[in-house]
Amino acid sequence: MTAAGPATAATELTFNIFYPPTHFSWPVFKAWAQDVSEATDGEVTISFPPQSVAPPAGILDAVRNGVADGGFIFNGFLAQNTPGTMATQMPFIDQGDSEAMSTAFWESYVEHFAPVEDLRGVEMVSGFHLGATYLCSTTATPITSFEDLDARRVWALPGPIADTLSEMGLAITASPAVQLQELTSRNTVDAHLGVTMETIISFGVGPYTKSCVEAWPALQSASFSIFFNQRSWDRLSEEHRQAITELSGSALAARLGAATDAADDEARAELEEMGVTFAPIDPQLLEKMQEAAAAVEQEWVEAVGSAYGVDGAAILEDVRARVSKASAD
Repeated sequence: MTAAGPATAATELTFNIFYPPTHFSWPVFKAWAQDVSEATDGEVTISFPPQSVAPPAGILDAVRNGVADGGFIFNGFLAQNTPGTMATQMPFIDQGDSEAMSTAFWESYVEHFAPVEDLRGVEMVSGFHLGATYLCSTTATPITSFEDLDARRVWALPGPIADTLSEMGLAITASPAVQLQELTSRNTVDAHLGVTMETIISFGVGPYTKSCVEAWPALQSASFSIFFNQRSWDRLSEEHRQAITELSGSALAARLGAATDAADDEARAELEEMGVTFAPIDPQLLEKMQEAAAAVEQEWVEAVGSAYGVDGAAILEDVRARVSKASAD
């Protein structure tokens, strides 16, 4: 009977979180679920499976297929079919404010790509960014030049970061971040670029990280899309959809971004207590990265232009302006 029309009785939506329950995002999502329940007078509740219903790369398909009613996914997994989700992951946008990045992602996506880009089978309701990435070494000597970096065995997060380093002619290991602890502990790599301060701690990479260099804007930060199964969404009443929409969007993006900033600050302090040193990036190394990143950015501009007939360069200019303004406020 529930499937036949709008929900008129209590409706439970399962929302998948692939992070462990100790991750800083859990309290934010639980508070959001409580707000949804209150806004709908208890007629819509959001519950969370005790463990992820699928590996991170398979969350979108799992939600499409109704294994869970909602969830979120790293946009790098969507880049090929929905490149618009990657706008704020382009190089050198993040200025160290994840709340600003998260709201900029959602607002720019709604304005520029939601009208033309279709995540088939799901209804996007919000998104967020994790913290900025740092170039780190497993040695106490920071990487201060291109020659230093070229001599290293570097792990990079797949996507714009790995593409940028490859464009520089570097030989890299690109793999999911969950593999980084094994790679560093076994000395398979001796440098890494693509994870946040919080991820270094939570993924057990802290003991193998001795020094980091940073640049602002950062080379990249990872963004995520939040969505519900389209059938589950459509079964809700218009009133309930509106309530969830108002509590999601920029509001949820900002809450998750603020939690990210707090978690990264705490993780950096912990790393400093462990003896990890931080230094600004060498200007010549930064220049080489920027030159390589320009080619990666241009490839994205051409991809969205070809797919949607939009001016990708103008969109990135708008995104950078949004982030700069929000980061300064």
